[in-house]
Amino acid sequence: MTDRWYRMRLFSRADASREQRGTRTRARGVVLGAAAAALVLTACGGGGESASGKAVDDAHLTLASSAISNSLDPAAALSSVGRTYTKQVFDQLVTFDDAGALQPGLATEWKRVDDTSVDFTLREGVTFSSGATLDAAAVVANVERVLSGDPAYATVAGRISTVKEAKAVSPDVVRIVTSGPDAVLLNRMTLLDIVDPATFGGDRPSGTGPFEVTAYEPGTKIELARNDDSWRASDAVKTVTIQAIPNPTTLASALRTGEADVIFGLPADIAKQLGSSGFTNIHEPAGSAAITSLIADAEPALADVRVRQAINLAINREEFVDAALGGFGTPNGSQLLQEGYLGYDDSLPSYDFDLDRAKSLIAEAGAEGLELPIATTAMFKSQAEAVAGYLNAVGFKSEVVVQDISAFIPTLLQKSEYPLLYWQTDYYDLRDITSVSRFGATAPGQQAHIPVNDYQKLFAQQAGQLDEKAREADIKQMAKILNEEAGVLFLAWPDNLYTVAPRISELPLSGDSLIQAEAIVVTE
Repeated sequence: MTDRWYRMRLFSRADASREQRGTRTRARGVVLGAAAAALVLTACGGGGESASGKAVDDAHLTLASSAISNSLDPAAALSSVGRTYTKQVFDQLVTFDDAGALQPGLATEWKRVDDTSVDFTLREGVTFSSGATLDAAAVVANVERVLSGDPAYATVAGRISTVKEAKAVSPDVVRIVTSGPDAVLLNRMTLLDIVDPATFGGDRPSGTGPFEVTAYEPGTKIELARNDDSWRASDAVKTVTIQAIPNPTTLASALRTGEADVIFGLPADIAKQLGSSGFTNIHEPAGSAAITSLIADAEPALADVRVRQAINLAINREEFVDAALGGFGTPNGSQLLQEGYLGYDDSLPSYDFDLDRAKSLIAEAGAEGLELPIATTAMFKSQAEAVAGYLNAVGFKSEVVVQDISAFIPTLLQKSEYPLLYWQTDYYDLRDITSVSRFGATAPGQQAHIPVNDYQKLFAQQAGQLDEKAREADIKQMAKILNEEAGVLFLAWPDNLYTVAPRISELPLSGDSLIQAEAIVVTE
């Protein structure tokens, strides 16, 4: 399942050279490249008037979306919704640059000791907003807390599931030990926010990021102020409000009235309206695939490859992206991963729209009139309805069943009475196929989302493959299997969508989908 509407793709600054805390910069011109960000703002904006273009310091920003973090403690966050907040207040050992490559964070370098151990050398002179010094013992304490078995930390523990322990080799070197070889340990470390251990369990967990919390209304609003001692601090932004506005119309109104500067979580049609009236829509690949799972356990006819191929051939993906995604995405009829991710294979054929061939395969399989209801959530109702329309046009009988999220999660993860499930599978967080565990081996009581074949064996194999070339070959073979078997209905690679006010001239975007508020450029 995805929290797609709640997430932002923002690019962390690649300015890893500022070793000393308290060295504040304007944080402009070094992100994404700033020129590229500015180009996006210019190219995608509407026709209204913009600000004069003079950058200001000490700005106040309001970032609004349909939901915000459920907790100020990053270890207790229940989903990725809260990472827009955590990225402003906390840091990780490593992070992703604008191209998705790993770059230094709180660790300036790392070295693999053996197949299950990596040593991280910590950045010198970094302090928490509480005044405490960052050291290896602090990192160890964070790892031990997450792995303590406390159910409050289960979500984050799942993100670093291969980590066995952490050890302080010296005050400035921490060793992370895994239970077995882990090809994406560094990627996992981008998801572990480091908190001052002295503030564990407190009302205001302290981090090393460019902002600190000054006020919190649970589920509604978080107020942040600049942490002048942060190694990432800048002059550009002084205070930030992170605001939850669940109603899309109200969210759009907040941008129109100046109550918000950046909003995300809007339906495409409302975003387009704003884009034509002076605001700017920025959209970037989300690191996600819009798909429909074909559950043979719920409908045995789906075990027939001809039926699965017919379903894939029934979809006009260009039309789907324009109509169901508002144009904010890329048609995809070939594979899960998009270009730029390890294992993407541009040689794989696409299931292009072919109405006649789809009908022919249905006839061969004797599947005329096969009932294929699609379960999904309200978030994806219109997209699922588009898929149902295509399936009905080739001779299936399909309708959409909208479930509450509490009902859809067990439908997706455990057992479904519905043969088709519309959802989005994310891999942007790890920037890796390992995120798509739903297609791996199934646990007792779980249904298979794809035909059981060599894919599951390769999925387990690539996860521990430390040779990148061999691992890439495994992932490409996985993609080939899914493609040949038509094991999934591939639809599109959706974009993340953000709409910004005219006074925002640069919205830096990062490879781990989170906003870097201190680097936003505000003009007057």
